[in-house]
Amino acid sequence: MRINRRFLYWGVFLLAAGGVMLVATSSLVDDDVVAQAMGYWPVLVIALGVGLLLRRTRFGVAGGMLAAAMPGLLLGGLVVATPRMAPECGDTRPASMVTRQGSFDSAASVDLRLACGEVSVTTTPGNGWQLEAGNARGAVAVADASANRLSVASLDRKRMFDFIRGADAWRLSLPTANTLDLAAEVNAGRGRFDLAGARLGDVRLTVNAGETTVDLAGATLARLTANVNAAKVSLQLPATGDFGADLVVNAGALTICSPSELGLRIHDQVVLGSTTYAGLVRVGDAWESNGYSTANHHADVTISVNVGSVDVNSVGGCK
Repeated sequence: MRINRRFLYWGVFLLAAGGVMLVATSSLVDDDVVAQAMGYWPVLVIALGVGLLLRRTRFGVAGGMLAAAMPGLLLGGLVVATPRMAPECGDTRPASMVTRQGSFDSAASVDLRLACGEVSVTTTPGNGWQLEAGNARGAVAVADASANRLSVASLDRKRMFDFIRGADAWRLSLPTANTLDLAAEVNAGRGRFDLAGARLGDVRLTVNAGETTVDLAGATLARLTANVNAAKVSLQLPATGDFGADLVVNAGALTICSPSELGLRIHDQVVLGSTTYAGLVRVGDAWESNGYSTANHHADVTISVNVGSVDVNSVGGCK
């Protein structure tokens, strides 16, 4: 029986790419180890060349498999390592900090756009907010506030990821008495969102070439949209309330932690990616947590993975 080599080589390629991502997401090997190993990528290129040369010899099948495996290993390694290779934007220690305060009269919207640096968001009782903002080179962020809106953005740059003006450092405290729509974009930086007690409507998060942790434990939420692009994001879901979520991962890594009392259902679409759903079972075309139908609160989540990884309820948790 003749073997269709095209399918054989595709199978080897996918096994190599998926194997690297599976080993990394199963915590058998730390992501940092994979990132360090990617420094030896020229070895993979050499092996690819050897495999191509062998294809014209009596070792053609073995050479073809070697040539197919090398791009797979490289792709899998890039998916795991890319979030660790986010560009640094220099010293994040601000020259000085400027403090602004205000309050919201009713429901409000908060819009954060960080071009480079670090942002930390916490909560406080009442309806008042406070922002401390600084920049390593004195280029203070642009903040616009009103009775029902707060917008904070890095000082305009001529080009994306132009770090000439230095890294920003923001510390923002948001009130728990008001219902808030939150939009946050973190580019080439780090974000930490500890939103315990927050009353949230729509939350929209975009992380590009950065690392962000979002802790929604103790918060209530109506809708969550997240885009993880060549980035690493950890997401702790709330235990109470019913909400929906649309999560997209492009060449990035997403870790989700779901409390046991929350009924979690996931619909996914995966293209050259890996997913690990600990504690969930397949029900029809979805993945559901045990006791989903009898849970008091539910989360319906749609996940799209394009050359990335998603890990739900991992052993390491969301840090």
